[in-house]
Amino acid sequence: MLLFDWRKIFKVTHGNPVEIVRVLRMLTLKQIPKSKYDKIYAYSKMNFLGESFLVHPERLLFNGYKHSYRDMAVYTAIASIRPLADYHAYGKITLDPLYAPEDILQYIDDNSLLSIEDGEIHFLYERSPLPEEIH
Repeated sequence: MLLFDWRKIFKVTHGNPVEIVRVLRMLTLKQIPKSKYDKIYAYSKMNFLGESFLVHPERLLFNGYKHSYRDMAVYTAIASIRPLADYHAYGKITLDPLYAPEDILQYIDDNSLLSIEDGEIHFLYERSPLPEEIH
């Protein structure tokens, strides 16, 4: 599980999807910069700890080649809306659309990582992996 501050990531990366995924990769894989010229050098000095969460960020990054950076950034942004308390109390990994602002809902239809089923927003890589998905 990865806890992060979505607003800080968005602010620091200026909303650039490539940079957002770079920060997520750095946090998930616990990367450290190789030199001061490394692209993650500036991000490595910052604290991104927060109340937003991804249960299986490694699955998102591992399968990232199948999706655009934009889709992965939108996936992360919408996942950041979920209440952490609901996950701790009930294990809930979906999002009730009532929590999401109306302008965000338009991004769900054309995103390969998100779907609306049974009145909830579902995240493709948040559920536990199936046995055939484990490498």
